[in-house]
Amino acid sequence: MSLRISAISGVKWSSISHIGCRSLSLLTTVILARLLVPADFGLVGMAAVVIGFIEMFKDLGTAAAVIQRKTTSQALLASMFWLNAGFGLAAMLAIYLASPLAGTFYREPQVIPIMQALSLSFLLSGLSNLQKSLLERNLEFDKLARIEIGTTLFATLVGITAALLGHGAWSLVYQMLAGNFIGTLLLWSACRWRPTRQFDWQEIRSVMGFSLNLTGASIFNYFARNADKFLIGRFLGSQDLGYYDLAYRLMQLPLQGISAVIGRVMFPLYARMQDDAGQFGRAYLKVASAIALISFPLMLGLTALAGPFVRAVFGAAWMPVIPLLLILAPLGAVQSIATTVGSIYTAKGRTDWALWWNIGAGLLIVLSFALGLPWGILGVTASYAIMFLLLTYPAFAIPFRLIGLEVRDLGGVLWRPATCSLVMYTVVAGTALWLPRDVPGWLTLLLLVPLGAVVYFACSWAINRALLLEVISILRGKG
Repeated sequence: MSLRISAISGVKWSSISHIGCRSLSLLTTVILARLLVPADFGLVGMAAVVIGFIEMFKDLGTAAAVIQRKTTSQALLASMFWLNAGFGLAAMLAIYLASPLAGTFYREPQVIPIMQALSLSFLLSGLSNLQKSLLERNLEFDKLARIEIGTTLFATLVGITAALLGHGAWSLVYQMLAGNFIGTLLLWSACRWRPTRQFDWQEIRSVMGFSLNLTGASIFNYFARNADKFLIGRFLGSQDLGYYDLAYRLMQLPLQGISAVIGRVMFPLYARMQDDAGQFGRAYLKVASAIALISFPLMLGLTALAGPFVRAVFGAAWMPVIPLLLILAPLGAVQSIATTVGSIYTAKGRTDWALWWNIGAGLLIVLSFALGLPWGILGVTASYAIMFLLLTYPAFAIPFRLIGLEVRDLGGVLWRPATCSLVMYTVVAGTALWLPRDVPGWLTLLLLVPLGAVVYFACSWAINRALLLEVISILRGKG
């Protein structure tokens, strides 16, 4: 019961943080899409690929180790802090010095100063990674919610102000740096723990196997998820990368939002269940079904309304995003569940399994990007979707062995939200076909979004009522 109460509280506060931060982020994206040109997003996207890769090393997996371990000592925590701080400084210098190579690779000299400026984010994160992990370990998600909303609001104001002043792509850079800076200050203020002047290599070695395997898995996963941006940026140019990057961001909304929110709360709770596979498995299925209840209709609804959504929200300049969304949005529904298996590996301490899976799957996904490249961004998108679907079954079957589940057990809890989402999609897409072609995109959304919501709720009430009521109760914080 105490774990359930902790989960409900954590989900409530993480949901508040998610809704606040994502609403601000979406508003910022819409405003900046109007103020900037696709090439500005593409330039920062090029730099972000390299920055994001180095970020995989930012804590060498020690953050997850702090949460997963049953007990910690002051010597271990202090040693981890100084390790993270040292690596943050080293990463900042490495990115700064290597930025000309990225400019040469992309054949885009404007990337160089952008990367050099963004390198500062590594030093800032190195000074606050451990504080964030300790707040998560202690389930202090209320403090984290306040920090994240405040950080996003400050960064949003900085980015929009810079864009209005005509700073172009640098508006996105200033936004990122402002968020990192204020976030570091707030984390130090919220976390009571302070580092001592200790560094014990033996303590570091005690978690190094877990941490390095996790870091290795993250590296290969990062390559798999960003090779498309490398290839598109290199061979198709910044404008096509801008289109693709926006579509990919929209696909990842349930991953970065719903799945990430619930997964973030459940990881420290899973760690407490790591010795009880039965309890772990039941909890996982409950979480997966709750995620599907929300993410499946969102992504299939976006698929049904991709055209009017892009026209109304982003404008005519972004029309090439529509066919990409038609492929990526349904894929986002599947990924919202697939991304949750990472917590199984880490909570059970089997990051070695995660490493080997990410090596094999990552190589196949990179191959799919390369095979689709001759057909442009649409070819890359379609090829990736096919490969991802081929890997879906083993992606679940392998980690499920750790907690005594079968893939059919997952299917048993997902068929209801999947069925209701398909019914909703059919009604909305069918109705859209009957609307006159000259109906504005905003009016189409105004008419069909409520229709889809009513249809989905009615279907869920008919065949998935227990889960619907439970999720509503949890989101209201009443359990």
